[in-house]
Amino acid sequence: MKVRLGILRVVRWLRFILVVVGALTLLKYGAIKLLSFSPDSDDDVVTTVYLSPDGKYTAAHVTRAGGGAIASSCSDTVFVFNSLQTIDEVIAHPEYQVYSAECDVFFDHEVSPKVRWDSYSDLQIDFAIGATRIVSRDVKLRASDASGKIQVRFSAYR
Repeated sequence: MKVRLGILRVVRWLRFILVVVGALTLLKYGAIKLLSFSPDSDDDVVTTVYLSPDGKYTAAHVTRAGGGAIASSCSDTVFVFNSLQTIDEVIAHPEYQVYSAECDVFFDHEVSPKVRWDSYSDLQIDFAIGATRIVSRDVKLRASDASGKIQVRFSAYR
């Protein structure tokens, strides 16, 4: 009888420990989901459109800022796409992204990135890499658009 009570006590403790670990895991992933930097309908979105010299392609610089004071977030994305499409059609498809990073500014406080067409098939993107940052940031670059017809060149400045 004593052995059986000892086994029941061990099983109860194991079950209690598993419940606590499960609850902490759910809280952790719930907090990550709530504080994630995913797009939100309350975010401020600013779009600047650059038409290629021949008018066939468009580069769109989209800045999305939100999150409030506690968990603020800001991201810059440059999309390149056929001018027959709209930015609303393109923005949901990551294959049109050629540049994506957290917001930053150049030393002269101008907005980063700077986007310009050098020719009908060459796009230049200049972006800042903050020299005063303590931690690095992720920057995603693609050397051509989804169609492969537009070459994208990048320059990083401190």
